[in-house]
Amino acid sequence: MPVFGIGFKTGLIVLVIYSILPVLRNTYTGIKEIDGKYIEAAKGMGMNSMQRLFSVEIPVAMPLIITGVRMSTVYIISWATLAALIGAGGLGDLIFTGLQTYNYNMILLGALPACILALVSSGLIGLLQKAVTPRGLRK
Repeated sequence: MPVFGIGFKTGLIVLVIYSILPVLRNTYTGIKEIDGKYIEAAKGMGMNSMQRLFSVEIPVAMPLIITGVRMSTVYIISWATLAALIGAGGLGDLIFTGLQTYNYNMILLGALPACILALVSSGLIGLLQKAVTPRGLRK
């Protein structure tokens, strides 16, 4: 806040920075936890390290990477409501105005759409996760 002030810009910067960690952590874990047989098979076919990364490692790690995106999305939707505290606006304005005025309808008017948005986003990204999972890794 001392650098960017109060408002939408600060809220957006904080939310973007906050969303990076789950994606980065899941990407790292997904690539590090790849079964060695896939790496050995790629080496046996003569792939260099970049070919292995893009043709084998990332596709195999993609379900875990998408899980990080899914977690970040739900986190950001929930944290975006709190961004109203620094003047970023959004559904959080309705919630906090409702809390200040003891207007439960206004609280629900802000909370329910945020909840529905988080559930729908999570569901859609879950479908994407199933679509990008390689056939051999599906359960």
